[in-house]
Amino acid sequence: MNMSLWIVILLAVVQGLTEFFPVSSSGHLVILEALFKTREGNAQAGLMFEIAVHLGTLGAVIIFYRAKLIRLCQALLASALSGRDGYDRYRDEVRYVGLVILGTIPAGIVGLLFHDEVEATFNSPSLSALFLVATGIYLLMTRMRAVRGSLGWQSALIIGVAQAIAILPGCSRSGWTIATGLLLGVGFAEAAEYSFLLSIPAILGALVLTLAKEPGVLSAGSFAPLAIGAAVAFLTGLVALKLLIGILTKGAFHRFAYYLLPVGIAAFVYFRFLV
Repeated sequence: MNMSLWIVILLAVVQGLTEFFPVSSSGHLVILEALFKTREGNAQAGLMFEIAVHLGTLGAVIIFYRAKLIRLCQALLASALSGRDGYDRYRDEVRYVGLVILGTIPAGIVGLLFHDEVEATFNSPSLSALFLVATGIYLLMTRMRAVRGSLGWQSALIIGVAQAIAILPGCSRSGWTIATGLLLGVGFAEAAEYSFLLSIPAILGALVLTLAKEPGVLSAGSFAPLAIGAAVAFLTGLVALKLLIGILTKGAFHRFAYYLLPVGIAAFVYFRFLV
């Protein structure tokens, strides 16, 4: 894996920040990898690095929401062991797990049926740039006020569809899911929590699918840059999660569009017309 230490750290920091900030980690990685040519000569090593940094950000979600996750696991265990009594005690938690499962289905269907077509879009930095612009426009729409509501079966499914769209590089998963929740009237904290808990099965599913398609990737790359990348992405991700919750509570979510729009347009012009 021919990446210098500073490039490893840079890509890991970008992954840690952009996985949670609504600016698309996949879109930024596609563009940066095209600029630094990190996949040239060893595509599997580059893919293994992406898996490592995604595992780092997955760990950040698990640690940040550990109390909620422990509660959900307790609910499932109690319901399984105690039957009706356990279900009655943890009714809200079991319902929430059901909402996460429902929201995961659309992305699972797209990932299974259109994996190759989606994977092909990751080879086009200009297309990723256009999707960054689309994400910015969608974030601006959150300035519209929605009637206050709560997370339910219908809103969970619609947010799940948004997550399926965000499989495309440049379409931020957190951006599209949180923005959709806000447009449906879900509160800031609730929309963020659901979005990030929804990312756990999404990231795990994507990693399993990638490993199934590319089994040789496990032997690609050296351990040191993978470990450093995962650790940096984990620490950066924790910081990004805390910052984003504060930004959401201030109603400033749409302001990320002011970054996405010029960056997306500039990247599109560069890759479409200058290289």
